[in-house]
Amino acid sequence: MADGIRGSLRAAAAGAPHLPGVYSFVDGKGEILYIGKAGDLFRRLSGHLSSEGDARHRTLVRRAASVEWTVTRSEREALILEAELIRLYKPPLNVRLRSGNRYPYIEVTTDEEYPRLVITRRLDPARTVPRFGPYPDARSLRRLMAFLLEAWPLRRCGGEKPPSRESPCLMGQMKRCPAVCCGGITREEYGARVEAVVGVLRGDWEHARNRMRRRMERLSAERRYEEAARWRDLLDRLEDYGWPSVAGSGMRSSSTDAIAIRENWALVMQVRSGRATGSVRLPFNRRWKGAEPSELMSIFLRSYYARTMEIPGEILVSVEPADRELLVDWLRERRGRSLSLARPGRGERRELIELACTELEHFLERLSWESRGAESAKRLSRALEELRELLDLEAPPAWILGLDASNLGGSYPVAAIVSFRGGLPDKSGYRRFAMSPDLGRDDPAMICEAVRRYYESYPDAGEGERPDLLLVDGGITQLRAAAFGASGWPDPPLLVAIAKSEESLLIGSEERKALLPDDSPGLLLLRRIRDEAHRFVIHYHRLSRSRGELRSRLDDVPGIGPRLRGLLLSSFGSVERIAAATASELASVPGVGRKRAEAIRRWLSGGTGGDR
Repeated sequence: MADGIRGSLRAAAAGAPHLPGVYSFVDGKGEILYIGKAGDLFRRLSGHLSSEGDARHRTLVRRAASVEWTVTRSEREALILEAELIRLYKPPLNVRLRSGNRYPYIEVTTDEEYPRLVITRRLDPARTVPRFGPYPDARSLRRLMAFLLEAWPLRRCGGEKPPSRESPCLMGQMKRCPAVCCGGITREEYGARVEAVVGVLRGDWEHARNRMRRRMERLSAERRYEEAARWRDLLDRLEDYGWPSVAGSGMRSSSTDAIAIRENWALVMQVRSGRATGSVRLPFNRRWKGAEPSELMSIFLRSYYARTMEIPGEILVSVEPADRELLVDWLRERRGRSLSLARPGRGERRELIELACTELEHFLERLSWESRGAESAKRLSRALEELRELLDLEAPPAWILGLDASNLGGSYPVAAIVSFRGGLPDKSGYRRFAMSPDLGRDDPAMICEAVRRYYESYPDAGEGERPDLLLVDGGITQLRAAAFGASGWPDPPLLVAIAKSEESLLIGSEERKALLPDDSPGLLLLRRIRDEAHRFVIHYHRLSRSRGELRSRLDDVPGIGPRLRGLLLSSFGSVERIAAATASELASVPGVGRKRAEAIRRWLSGGTGGDR
């Protein structure tokens, strides 16, 4: 039967023309299994049916009952049609990025009379509106959104049309909405704002910088100093968006995506105006794990950039994609401007793509420890057994703690301990500790304090089970600090320090040094615990800083209670915006008034009684 089906497929393919087009394999029920494109339909279909290929290819040929095709005028037209048909029919054997709702996008609702900015995780392919993303960091996305709406305010009300009003709402009164509901802005001016926002979202930050700088200078020349200062602050916020890139001066003005492919995962490291803004990790369907990297890269580029209009001027890849020239033409057409796609061989761009590859490798390494399959269980068992031998324990360590501490210039000192049981995270055993400001610059003291407080806070302190191993991020000083903190434990765990510089271990009270191979299962597990402790403490440190900022700058303002603080924050969004607001803007918040507004401005600007 299978030979008969294969024969009918060969007979159908024999009639295919030597022309570009799109083809589809269909099963016996008429359902489309796979859609592909070809520069020569006859050769491509003959290749499909004359080779055994990988498991995915064999599944395709086994399940297909017939093959159909559509001729196009060019291979580029075939590529565009292929993407549209895959989006429409969602064939089960095509590559699909299993992104789900992992990453948010920004949509500009240009299908409405007055477009809005909308953050969404659910994409509607039927809407042909400008869409930008995905954004790997939701916090950075909210910062970007707030910046855009402060620099070029757009309407905030929902619905396709703004409501008709006689007077502007509170947001309009505070100049945070253009008040289109009551004729507060012309269509032309509103359209110019939308264009400016779209320009920034497309990555044209240099043009936005120059335009903002010119406006600031013009306002200053006209002696409108308060407005000029506002644009100066907005320009500083645009400069500070993202994190410093590893790339040097040669990439400061570039907008770049560095893309790495490995196994069935892709990673996109985003660099905008020379600053790294985050990394997006997207998996393919598992059946494509064994496909050629060049084929995966080609399909990833088509899938990823079909969803977004945020296409940078430079795309760096870890492996040359199949159909490179065709892809470049298609990407240039979608972007509407010039674009380069290259696999760099040297220099800063090579360093950037190597960094993307390294980050993806580390992610897959962490992922392997988190999986629950049989292979992962064997790997964990080997790692724990290796630690038993290395540390001279009676049994593999069943319960391991990881400790790290963090501060910023001595401010907001915190420490955290993570718990691993059987080599896997045990979130119920995680603890975090806010430290006294007196310990701000003293990491060893914070480590000692955290170990002591963990023992005291644990439900079974003094009785029952105890940790087998306590891992400290650092060297001999941190190891001794942890030992001093654990001195009050009746039966303290074995202490191990892991140094970042050479990944060496210091073990126990004798401070024995051990150096394991990079691929050692035991070392990989300890790294995993160390990295998780670092992630957990950094998250807590950021949370402490954000809470501390609100507490130190707003809660101490005389005459401002919890209700008024809530109104101010809900109206302005942050302490920085409250501090930058004019007295009249502050006074427009119910319950503030002119006198209290002036007092808030004096306090937050560092006047008498302020904390700056």
